[in-house]
Amino acid sequence: MAGHLPGRIVVAGGPRSGKSWLAEQLRPIDYRLHDGEELRRAGVGLGPEASLIASRWLDEPGPWFCENVIMGRALRKWMLHNPDGAPADLVIWVNDPIERRAAGQEAMATGCATVWKAIRPLLIARGVPIVNA
Repeated sequence: MAGHLPGRIVVAGGPRSGKSWLAEQLRPIDYRLHDGEELRRAGVGLGPEASLIASRWLDEPGPWFCENVIMGRALRKWMLHNPDGAPADLVIWVNDPIERRAAGQEAMATGCATVWKAIRPLLIARGVPIVNA
């Protein structure tokens, strides 16, 4: 399976949209996984520090999967600091809920969609393939 996947894959989108599940289903065992658990272990929430940490994941050589609600902001930060190049080899966007969201999660999903709307054309311009799951 690893031979058929690009080496650097981001799964981005709102809460309760299946990002973690999708990454686990697609990720070959030899791909590193960066996710919310890693951010929790680092002691950061979902604020600017988290998206800065996640943007640094994108500098690592693959193969890896990065998934979390802050990945849209992390992609935006990476592109602001790197005027050229692609932050990933593939971005998978999922934002439709697979489970009921609380009001705060709905607001977060709206914010994720706003960031996505802004960065999607930038990713396309940099040649990053995008899959809407």
